[in-house]
This record gives sequence, C-alpha cells and structure tokens, in this order.
Amino acid sequence: MPASFAIDLCGYRKGNPNTSDSSSSDSVGLGHLFFEHLGVPKEKSAEKIDHVWSMAMVADLQAKLQAVAPHLEVERERHAHDFEQYAHLSAFRRLADEDSRPLDDAVERLQDHVLADEQGGEETSVLVEALIQALDESRARRRPLLDALGDESLPKLDISVHRSLDPAGLEVPHLVAGLSLKWSLRTDRLQDPRTHGAKMATLRRGRMPHFAAVTMEPRPYFLARLGQGTGDLDCIYHLHLPALTAAVDEHYSTKNRLKVRDTFHRMVEQRRLRDYDDLVAYLRTL
Repeated sequence: MPASFAIDLCGYRKGNPNTSDSSSSDSVGLGHLFFEHLGVPKEKSAEKIDHVWSMAMVADLQAKLQAVAPHLEVERERHAHDFEQYAHLSAFRRLADEDSRPLDDAVERLQDHVLADEQGGEETSVLVEALIQALDESRARRRPLLDALGDESLPKLDISVHRSLDPAGLEVPHLVAGLSLKWSLRTDRLQDPRTHGAKMATLRRGRMPHFAAVTMEPRPYFLARLGQGTGDLDCIYHLHLPALTAAVDEHYSTKNRLKVRDTFHRMVEQRRLRDYDDLVAYLRTL
C-alpha cells in the first residue's frame, strides 16, 4: 500500500511534475505518466515539501505503529549521537569542548585565599605554584591527545525510529531505524544517503540500525544507481510503487527501452526497491 500522504505532496512546477528534472525530456515524460497514474490534477501547483513531507511521514508512521508497536517512537531531525549505538561520538565532542574552567576557578580561589592570608606562609604559596604548574602541564598533554582523536560525526537523521532498552526510560534510547528522505534524485544527491549509511555502519557500537532511503523519484536509472550499491543502504522505499510500476511499464514499452524496464522490475524482485507499506510492516517487527 502506498503512502497516503504522497499525492498531497505532488504538484506541477512550470507545467512539469515536481518529481521530474525539467532539463531531461525522459524525466518529464515519465513524470507526467507517473502523475496520471497517481491521479494528480493538472492544475495542482507544487509547494515546498521538505518539512511538510517529514512531518507528514512522522505522523503517519506514529499512527500506524501505535496499535501494534507502541514501544517505538518516531521523530525527525535527531542526531545519531542521541542514541545508544552512537552516544560515544558526543562523548568525544564533550571532551574536546571542555575548557577545564572549574579547575581554573579552583586554583584562582586558592591563590586569592593565600594572598589574603598573611599567615599562609611560604609552604602554601609553593603549593599554589605547584597546582598551577600541574594544570599547565595537564593542558599541554591533553590538547595533542584530543587533536589525535579526530572529530568523527554524523549528520542528522531525517527520520529516526527508536525504543527504550530501560523500563524506566532513563537510559539513552536505542536506534532501530534511520531514514534518509530524498524526494527526487540527481547525481549530486545520490551520494548523501550512501555516505551516511556507510558512516553509521563504521561508527556504531552494537547493532546496526535498519537504514534506508525513502523517495518519490520515478526514473529507474537513478533508483538503480542508489539501490544497487555496496550495502550502504538496506533498500529504497518508494512512496507510491504501484503507480510508478504502471508508469514505467508504459513509458519503457518500446524494444530499445525494455532493458530499463527490466532493471526496474529486477530491483523490485530483489527487494532493493520496496513499497512504503513494506517499511511500515518491517518497523512493526522491531
């Protein structure tokens, strides 16, 4: 079953579907067929969808999971280091940002006390000097170590699905799924989800979350470039796979285009490309 909110996000921009690349006649032609099968009115204009899409998808997933998987929480724009498998990344950041101000304040207060106490004597002054020297030496050793640690980080997750592993809900939540949202695909947009997925696999401590891209892109060529990768993504979820399948079968029906159609169907059969409802069904098992 397709995403119920998908058609609401569709519209025309300067006469072309907002899923299409206006510089490509093939993209525009397929886009028009796709919208016809979707039932998008010709007079419907396209609106900005970035935040609207993610908010609609979070609301839809929450509603569909509430009855069968109430332990799951769905949110948008969360950092990976907010979750159990990646919490160590924020620990590095906190360590690097720490400026030892509490130690500085303590030494300054002790020094002020010694200066105000005429009976403090030489021994107390020597103690203060020793503390200041030890603090300076600690900083000198600490900075190279922090620089050597590097600053590994991950971009925010467009949508995160997580659960608590602690009955009291006090511990850091466990990330069960992360989703990268790409309404349409271009050459410069293909690398983002794959890089994100590869970094999540490399930097995790513990179980790898389900990580996938979600798109409304109609062109099999770009879907294949994203989905037939090296395992950086588990799969691609399409918001309306039935309408896209019908459009692809119609658009690539001539003999010289059958290879494109066959590539598309092979991706579906191999489950590299899945329907939105498959996402909902899978999340219910987590």
